[in-house]
Amino acid sequence: MSGPELLSGVSVVIPSARDAADIAGCLASLADQDLSSAQFEVIVVINGTSPATFEHVQQYRSVYPDLRLKLIYQERGSAGAARNTGIAAARHQYLTFVDDDDRVGPRFLSTLMSRAAVDTVVIAPIINVDPSGGEDANNPLNLQITARAARPFPLVSAVTLLGFNACKLIPTAVARQHRYAEHLRSGEDICYMAAVALSREFTGVVGDIASESAYFRQLSAGSVSRQHQDFDFAVRQRLDVIIDLEQRRTWTGAGADAMLLSLIRAQVGFIRRFLQANPGERRHVVDAVVATGIRDFPWGEVNAGLAKHLAISYCFVPFEDTSATVAAKAIAERGRVVDVILNDMSSVRRTDPSLRTIAGRYIATETVIDAPASFAGWPAIRQFVEKGLAEANRLASKAGGYETLYSRVLWAGSHFLAGLFKAEHPDVVWTAEFSDPLSFGADGAPRPGTMPKDVLRKRFSSAIKAAGFTPPREDSLFTWCEYLAYALADELIFTNENQLDFMVSYIEDPSLRTRVRERAVVRPHPTPPAHGYTVTESSYVLSPRVVNIGYFGAFYDNRGLGEVLTALANSSASVRRHTRLHVFSKQPDQLRTAAAAMGIDDVVISNSYRPYLEFLNLCRRFDVLLVNDVTTGAELPINPFLPSKYSDYAGSGRPVWGLVDEGSPLSRKPLAFRSESGNAVAARAVLAEITRSFLAGELRHAEDPAGDGTDHDGHSGLLVSTAGP
Repeated sequence: MSGPELLSGVSVVIPSARDAADIAGCLASLADQDLSSAQFEVIVVINGTSPATFEHVQQYRSVYPDLRLKLIYQERGSAGAARNTGIAAARHQYLTFVDDDDRVGPRFLSTLMSRAAVDTVVIAPIINVDPSGGEDANNPLNLQITARAARPFPLVSAVTLLGFNACKLIPTAVARQHRYAEHLRSGEDICYMAAVALSREFTGVVGDIASESAYFRQLSAGSVSRQHQDFDFAVRQRLDVIIDLEQRRTWTGAGADAMLLSLIRAQVGFIRRFLQANPGERRHVVDAVVATGIRDFPWGEVNAGLAKHLAISYCFVPFEDTSATVAAKAIAERGRVVDVILNDMSSVRRTDPSLRTIAGRYIATETVIDAPASFAGWPAIRQFVEKGLAEANRLASKAGGYETLYSRVLWAGSHFLAGLFKAEHPDVVWTAEFSDPLSFGADGAPRPGTMPKDVLRKRFSSAIKAAGFTPPREDSLFTWCEYLAYALADELIFTNENQLDFMVSYIEDPSLRTRVRERAVVRPHPTPPAHGYTVTESSYVLSPRVVNIGYFGAFYDNRGLGEVLTALANSSASVRRHTRLHVFSKQPDQLRTAAAAMGIDDVVISNSYRPYLEFLNLCRRFDVLLVNDVTTGAELPINPFLPSKYSDYAGSGRPVWGLVDEGSPLSRKPLAFRSESGNAVAARAVLAEITRSFLAGELRHAEDPAGDGTDHDGHSGLLVSTAGP
């Protein structure tokens, strides 16, 4: 905001919605300052009270003739709006806020100004005053302030000092760059101070800690800490503040995010205390949180102590991986509050904190095991199992025992740890899920990975024998992983019948094959909860003048888009004119080169991956979604793979075109369009059908939020892979 040059000194802003008598002590303490009256002004913004209050406050001009008092009246009863008005009216280089029923020591302003600097926020001690006049300088907040008096500190590190307006000196130029959120009914000071702290790398400095330099805070029934903790104040208003704070996050894990998360957790503390006092309101609270669309709500703060179920997922959100997100979807689908044990995947996977929104409402604690990340390296997996078992036993003891245990693979460490826990806790009901065949890859070849004859293998062997079955003779760690689950799990989940039949076919022990059939449940990958499609709004722009086909996935030797590209190259001019194929993959440059060589670079838009939640949002905006099968060869007698992408597409409500392998699980799914994998002629016919439907108005066009008809925006991101490691 530009305006007249700011004067040396400090502007004191006082929002007031009270009777004139309430402000008397505040003005008296300001009139008693040892700072020259020429060096400060007092701006009282009277808001939401009778205009007569303005006249009453005018009387103090004659009571304190040396006090440079500026009075402003506004009808709107909002403390945030009053502070915004006061900031705009400030004429001095520095600014501080004082509430109208508080007072300050005689050296309050001079001490603040003695340390003032453009890159500094100066902080005064804060003394609580109870309704009877008793003073408490040892309140928790003041103890934190005085503890920082020895040396300057980064302001963002002092989270507790940002949760209120009082006792701080701020450069006015910075104060004017931000506005109090006037729609917030409480907590607007937290959001404003967070914005100030984030605007530059401020240094925090505590001035003189003597009472003469202190801010005296009057505690009353209207104080936030003493307000009636009903659902509106303790939940709805706190969620409004959390929404504002989360919108300021960078999602990079930087110090600014850490500060905001701490402020958010402080707000969640109100919600936690409300639930402790009103346990019957839990469903009401959970529904309110979910309805806000908050991306990274700290559910552990309100779920602590509730878990009677344990989930083990070697790779789990917030790590970006298909296995992680499917496990989160499964936990959400099960609908039970769980403690989760996962491995630290930071060496091989990026993180996206917003992924926690998938299952966050059902997670009490997340225990991250510090072991090297490995898909097939036994020494690393063994570390996860050994450390994870100690943590699982600790958690079980704390929870008074678990009722159920859930684990999921591709990452074999999940079942190894779960199997040992089941062996030690036989009463726990173990559900073991296989996303794909484990011992064999998508190419039909055995997965490499060896388990040596060590102590853990002996324990696995003993557990399998104790269950009445013969351990595997081979050294494949993946076969051992399967056998352990087959022998001990109470429920075995497979994503499709083909997968079940194929995995049973290579079990050597006939009695174990029988057990697997008896305990097997065929359950496709879970569809994300509905709110998952709206958490992250994508800025990717689609033209309303063409039919937009979206493909998300990685390319492999036996899974690609060659037939679709060939079909586009050989399609009619009308099909090519009215079609855009938007591909999001790991190889965007490679695809662009291939499309250009085929003369279809005007039709094929190649992009990098998008984050998972943005991908879900994009699913709802494409006219048609394209998914393709793994094409199996002679190595596999049947196709046991169901693309996990199909479950994500299924929740979008958009038509799906499947490139299917005959007899595959995908071929049995309801598809709006289908063609045989590798068959360019059939793909060309589908493209013609889609175009005809679009031109005839039979294909409902997805909404284009941007609405400017641009084909794409070229942004890149990262989306979890559609296949295993």
